[in-house]
This record gives sequence, structure tokens and C-alpha cells, in this order.
Amino acid sequence: MNCYDCYASEGTGTPAVAVCHGCNSGLCPDHLRLTRPVLHRPNGLGVSHGPTPARQLLCVTCHAARTGVPAPAAARSDAPVPAVPGPDASGARGAAECPAEA
Repeated sequence: MNCYDCYASEGTGTPAVAVCHGCNSGLCPDHLRLTRPVLHRPNGLGVSHGPTPARQLLCVTCHAARTGVPAPAAARSDAPVPAVPGPDASGARGAAECPAEA
């Protein structure tokens, strides 16, 4: 498995060392972010937490989404989503849009 962010931004095949907890994309050491969340569990009428925080690996994009901090511009290099074909200027739909109607 290769790092998705390296492939999306540079087109290189850098080996991944981890998988993002949020989006499951492969991550190289340069693109992973380690967080240490404290896990809470119900305990009677209150809430208890363990003495050791958990380990959570995230990509730059998922880390930015969870913390509210904007991701660096280099991390936002997702491929553009293709446009959905719709009616043309005359309002007619093309034959390629719905082969069953052709």
C-alpha cells in the first residue's frame, strides 16, 4: 500500500506505514498525525476514563477536520470530482446520460 497524499500531490509511490483512522487512506510518516484522545466509558452514574490515552493516527485532512484548523494547501490536492451530465441548453438530455432511454 502506498501513501495516498503523496500520490495525489506528487504522483509518487511512497510506501505507507499506517492507515488513517478517519478515511482509511494509506499514510507515509510525512503525512500522518498522531493524536492521543482520552477514552471515556460509562461507570455507574458517572463517567470514567483510563489512565493511558489511546493512540489515533489521522491523515492531514482528517486531523484538520477534527481539530477545526485548516489543512495546509498541499494536503488539499484531492482529484476533482467529475461533473454529472445534465440537460443541455435546449433542455434535452443526451443519450449517453441514460442508455435505457436511447
